[in-house]
Amino acid sequence: MESDPRFELMAPVNLSLVCFRLRRSGASEAELARLNAELLERVNAGGRVYLTHTALKGRYAIRMAIGQRTTTERHVREAWELLTTHAASL
Repeated sequence: MESDPRFELMAPVNLSLVCFRLRRSGASEAELARLNAELLERVNAGGRVYLTHTALKGRYAIRMAIGQRTTTERHVREAWELLTTHAASL
């Protein structure tokens, strides 16, 4: 995620929780919140992964928890693929 300029980490990654958002140059916080809410809705609508959201310092962030004992790298890569595919269509 750190190598994709479309995304930004919103907090240090501790253990299994990653908080991030899609960014857009020149967008207001309200526009970014709407953009990321739409991204989250599209990803979750597919039923393959389920992500949540939070607010960090008043900014909308998507949360991905990677901690279930049967989660593998394949699952994380699948989630990333869904995120980047939907991000490209927004």
